[in-house]
Amino acid sequence: MTTKLPWATAAVIVVAVMAIAAWSLWPTAPTVVTGVPGELSPLWRNAKITAISPEEYVKPTIVIGAAPVGSGIENIYVMKGPGKYDNTKAMNSTANLDNILGTIEASGGSVAIPYDTAFDIVIAYKAHGDNTAYNAKENAQIEVQMSGKIVYARENVGNAFETIFENVGAIGATSGSTDYIRVNVVHDNWVNKTLAAGESVTIDIVKLWCWG
Repeated sequence: MTTKLPWATAAVIVVAVMAIAAWSLWPTAPTVVTGVPGELSPLWRNAKITAISPEEYVKPTIVIGAAPVGSGIENIYVMKGPGKYDNTKAMNSTANLDNILGTIEASGGSVAIPYDTAFDIVIAYKAHGDNTAYNAKENAQIEVQMSGKIVYARENVGNAFETIFENVGAIGATSGSTDYIRVNVVHDNWVNKTLAAGESVTIDIVKLWCWG
């Protein structure tokens, strides 16, 4: 297995999660994987989503994306809520393009969305076979911290809130060098949220943990 790569991200929106203590059940310490599609990346911090007037809002141009090369967070999506998208497909696929309010793609990025508009937050990641023992979401998990209008302590998001939307190699099988899963993460506390005019939320940290 290759060495895992540290990754964290900041983006604005909503997040809540589950206990870090659950990771102590693993026989070996996890390694952090990080980056953007196809490359390594430093920590993402202080990206922000701010509510603006609907008249000022400009819908972003979204490019239909392919899977990144290695493990890492792909994007953080602000989607029309509640649940007005297909969680079993990539958020930047043709099935979901019309429901994207904004996308956080890099550290320090910012997104403006219309105020008083319901939104959901979807965090997408890829876990590659080089970084996981088994080709399964149970071998990967994200850690999130959020501040601003909505505050959540730094915690891990449980696998129950994850949906695999693409895979190469059998799910649950021993990971091969070309195997991977791509996963959408949507916690119950990230769904059907709104911001008043001028309000914002920041996702201070997002890390992907893999077990190999």
